[in-house]
Amino acid sequence: MTDALLRRLDAKPLALAGVVILAGGLSTRMGAPKALLKLPCGDTLLQYHVRSASQLGVPILIADNGQGFATHIQAEHNIFDEHSVANNEGGNKEGGIRHIADYQPSSRSLQANANEKHSAGPLGAILAGMQQLLQDNQTNSRFADIHSHSDAGSQWMLVVSCDSLVNGVDIWQYLTEKKAQSVSSSVDAVNEDNAPPQMYCLADNERDYPLLGLYQLSLLASLKSYLDSGERRVMRFIYPISQSLPMPQAWYTRSNLNTPQQFQLACQQL
Repeated sequence: MTDALLRRLDAKPLALAGVVILAGGLSTRMGAPKALLKLPCGDTLLQYHVRSASQLGVPILIADNGQGFATHIQAEHNIFDEHSVANNEGGNKEGGIRHIADYQPSSRSLQANANEKHSAGPLGAILAGMQQLLQDNQTNSRFADIHSHSDAGSQWMLVVSCDSLVNGVDIWQYLTEKKAQSVSSSVDAVNEDNAPPQMYCLADNERDYPLLGLYQLSLLASLKSYLDSGERRVMRFIYPISQSLPMPQAWYTRSNLNTPQQFQLACQQL
C-alpha cells in the first residue's frame, strides 16, 4: 500500500458510534468506588461522565462490572432524558444509557475464575461495548454496511474511565483535532503492518492512557481472539495498533485518580 493511499485512508473523518464509560474498577487505594465519588457540584464521578457524554448524541454504555451503578444512574437521575434528548438535534432514538456486562473469555484459564470480578479486565468491558454497538448498528440505517472495510475503518468507540476527571467531550474533540493535524502535516503514524492506527489514546510525559481513547470497531475480532487466548494486558494489545497523542499539561492531574488526595486535587482543577 502506498504512503499516499495510507494518508487518504487515515484522513477519513472519524465517526463516533458510541461511548463506553468504564466504572468497574476495584478502587482499592481510593477506599470507595470511584464512580460514586462526589464532585463539588454534587454529581458523582459517573454522573459527570454521563452528563458530558450525553452531549455527543450517541449511545452511552456503562460497564460497571456488575456493581449496579448503571441502574442507579438510570433510575434516580434520568440524566439522559434531561440532557441528551434536550441537546441532541433530531433525538437520539438509538441511544440512551445502557448497562453492559463485561465480555467473559472462552479461555479455560479465565473461565475457571468466571465468578470473580475483572476476569478479563478493562479490555473485557471494551469488547462488550464494541459488540453492543455493532449489534445496534446492524439495524441502524445510519451505520448501514458497517462491516465493510471502509465503514468499519471509520467507526470508532470512545472509551472514558472513572479513573479520570477528563470528560468525554474534551477527549473526543482533542483526539480528533490532533489526528486531523497529524494527517494534514503528513506525519501520521502507521502501525507494525504499515497501516493507519486503529486506536488513539492520550499520553502525558510518562505514560499512555489506553482507557482514555478511541478504538476502531473493526478491532472486535482481534480483541476477542486476544482475550480468548487468555491475555488481558491492555498495553500489549494496543501497542502494535495504537498512536498516543500528548494531552494538554492541564489534564495531567485529572487523568489518573487513585487516591483521595489525587481526587481532591483534580476537583480543584475543574
